[in-house]
Amino acid sequence: MQNTTELKSRAKKTIEKLSPEKIKVAIDFLDFLKEKEEVEATLEVLSSRELTSQIEEAEKAIEKERLDEFVPWEKVKRDV
Repeated sequence: MQNTTELKSRAKKTIEKLSPEKIKVAIDFLDFLKEKEEVEATLEVLSSRELTSQIEEAEKAIEKERLDEFVPWEKVKRDV
């Protein structure tokens, strides 16, 4: 199987050979695939009882202004 870099390079070469009308169709299809992937990821999160419960607990903490329960973004971004 080809790696991501090779696949992107191949896609770019193919796009360069298409007419403007076909490029528009390709972009529309790529946008569709991106949205589909995002929806699938969202459904995966929502189907997890554990994650859904954690989200609900976080929302309750925010409503009650218990912000000290959260990890500061500065700390999180260093670990990413």
